[in-house]
Amino acid sequence: MSRNRLMLLVAVMASVVVAVGGFFLGVQPQLARADASAEQQASAEQSNATAEGRIAKLRAESQTLPAQKAELAVLEGSIPSSLDQAAFYRELSDLADAGGVTISSLTTSDAQSYAPPQAPATSTEAAGTASAGATPTPTPDASATPDASATPGAAAAPAVTTSPVITSANFSAVPVTVGVQGSFEQATAYMKAVQNGKRLFLVSSIVSSSSASGSDASNDAGPTTWTLSGFIYVLQDAASTQAEQAAAASSSSASTNG
Repeated sequence: MSRNRLMLLVAVMASVVVAVGGFFLGVQPQLARADASAEQQASAEQSNATAEGRIAKLRAESQTLPAQKAELAVLEGSIPSSLDQAAFYRELSDLADAGGVTISSLTTSDAQSYAPPQAPATSTEAAGTASAGATPTPTPDASATPDASATPGAAAAPAVTTSPVITSANFSAVPVTVGVQGSFEQATAYMKAVQNGKRLFLVSSIVSSSSASGSDASNDAGPTTWTLSGFIYVLQDAASTQAEQAAAASSSSASTNG
């Protein structure tokens, strides 16, 4: 092999080495950066699409905000954060004037703390509780009527649903008794009106002055005294509840230290 051919071969090999080295040192990093940029662009586009979706949802919800505020105002008026007795009395008076009845008495008793409803006990639990301190009973004969709770296909009691944010610390029921004078029709109409007013007033009983129960009341015309008994409710907000609890704790601590 001549010296010229050897030099040519070395030059070609050097060119190949330079080309390969240039690819790995220059081109390959650039390609990697391009791939990374493409992934970042795709991620950014996905994030933008998600943000646009959230913005569109918030824009749609903002259109219903006035209606939601109006609904919240109605609910807050139905169960306010304070007793607001004067406003409730005015509402009762206005409804009495509209219904043609006369309020003869109106009393409000001390508030009662809320007690969460308990789920009804099953027949097995009831039997276990009863048998804890009871004496054995004779075995019923075959002709005895079976317990409705043990009858196949009997309807189960509905599940008790409560909210964890409603507790005895922030929710209370206030007993109210209203006496009105008017006819039977006027009294029943007034009872419906007060239960559908701005303030939630749950009437649990109505009694006339001449009967022990509302069901025995006659439909005689003329004024009769009707006594409506029920409850209104107060739901304190979290801030006021915490402030009252802190004040009570501080007062208790002060009295202990004293």
